[in-house]
Amino acid sequence: MAKPKEDTRDWSVAWKNPFIIAWVVILLVVLTVNFFMVSMAIVTNPGLVIEDYYEQGKRMDVILAEQKRMEKLGWQLEVDMPILSEGKAQQVKLAVKDKENNAFDVDSAILYYYRPSDRKLDGQITMTKVSGTGLYEQTITLPLKGKWDLIMEVTKGEQRYNIGRSIMVQDPE
Repeated sequence: MAKPKEDTRDWSVAWKNPFIIAWVVILLVVLTVNFFMVSMAIVTNPGLVIEDYYEQGKRMDVILAEQKRMEKLGWQLEVDMPILSEGKAQQVKLAVKDKENNAFDVDSAILYYYRPSDRKLDGQITMTKVSGTGLYEQTITLPLKGKWDLIMEVTKGEQRYNIGRSIMVQDPE
C-alpha cells in the first residue's frame, strides 16, 4: 500500500502563510478606503451654508415664536411649481389667500432658492403680479440637478409670512 505524501511546507515563516497574506491584503484595502474617505471629507465642501449656525441654534425660541405668529395669521400660499429640470426655464405661480380663503394682494413675494452643497448657487427671484387678486408668477431656472431648498416669502406692511420645502431638480429631458 502507498504511503501518504508528507507535508513538507515550512509554516514557520509568516509571510509564506496564505492566511497571513490574505489578512494583510484585507487590512491594506480597508486602510486605503478609509484614507480615501477621510481625504475626500477634508477636501470637499462641508455643506455648512450658514456661517453662524451656532448663533442661529441659540435663537431657536425666536424662530418658534415666529412660526406661531405665522400660524395665527393663517395666510395660505398656494405655490404651483412644475417638476423642474436642470437648466430649463419654467413658470412658478403663487396664489395668496387669507384665513377665510379670500385672495388678497401683498407688497412683495420673493422666492429664495438655496443649494445646500454650494452657497455660490443661492439666489432669489421676485414674483411679479399678474391679472387677478393675489396672483403672482415668475420664471425660474436652476442650473444643476439635485437637491434644492426653496422658501417663498410674502410681506404685507409689517407682516411677513413664509413657507419652505425641498425639491429635486431632474436631468434635462
